[in-house]
Amino acid sequence: MKAAGFTLVELVVTIGILAIVSAVAAPRFFQASTFESRGRYDNAAAIVRLAQKTAVAWRRPVYVCVTATTVSAGTAAGCGTTLQYPVSAAAATVTMAGGVTLNPFEISFDGLGRPSAGATIIFTSSIAGDPARQISIAAETGYVSAN
Repeated sequence: MKAAGFTLVELVVTIGILAIVSAVAAPRFFQASTFESRGRYDNAAAIVRLAQKTAVAWRRPVYVCVTATTVSAGTAAGCGTTLQYPVSAAAATVTMAGGVTLNPFEISFDGLGRPSAGATIIFTSSIAGDPARQISIAAETGYVSAN
């Protein structure tokens, strides 16, 4: 007759593996600032892409304004008139999470989607565990790459 169940060795190994996984993974789930930082980075990349696509669709210049803490897109220099997302009608602007700073500049996309100059938005973070990120805009094509 065979007994059903787990041996003591199997239970100890399972508990050990769970302890190691929880020690490595738990801090990542409790530190929401790195997830928030990544989300805002993704939003910033989406705003730059929206600006380029809007310039092509409208056949007129659209501007991207980067300050030390915000990225926004607008129809006039200085981004005074902010673009809106097509579906939600929310303003195309994002404010960075605390501890994240950007290199300020302004760039425009012409009616063909070409930028006035190549540029790179550099995200400098003082949040523990948050890697350095950047959004690059190719000088000739306006291709926006976020890595």
